[in-house]
Amino acid sequence: MRTKKLLTIFVLIMMISFAYGTFNLSIRDFTLSNQTTSYLGGLTWSRNLTTSLDVANQENKPVAIYFWAIWCQYCAKFQSDTLGNPQVKKVLENDYVLVAMDLDIDRDVANNYRVSAPPAVVFLDDKGTEVDRISGAVGADYFLPIATQVRDKVRRK
Repeated sequence: MRTKKLLTIFVLIMMISFAYGTFNLSIRDFTLSNQTTSYLGGLTWSRNLTTSLDVANQENKPVAIYFWAIWCQYCAKFQSDTLGNPQVKKVLENDYVLVAMDLDIDRDVANNYRVSAPPAVVFLDDKGTEVDRISGAVGADYFLPIATQVRDKVRRK
């Protein structure tokens, strides 16, 4: 019975906090994507492929294009388990130019790279030529060696 009373008090405090705006969390503050950027798997991804290819060329880095969709349950798992893996995250953040394409919005880009189902990652060299790709919600142990191999191949050019 005591637990029920504590829970009731907690709920009342939360309701009062929301009512008076002291609890600074809003659904408006939560975003996966906007016009220029996507925030997926704990990483920040550009939504502009052209600009990203220019950056990749200047920095001699490969590009990773992540194709995803809000309705894709496998994407959520891929983002948390694979992209959220500390080793994968480190390689992607430090060694890649990251681009995210929403399959529902960026159909032309998806069609151009022959991607019909998410999740998929297409790896490009700094000139925009496809080097490799990964389809499906693979684990970090599968993803990391491919990402490392692509990075090393592009750096050698």
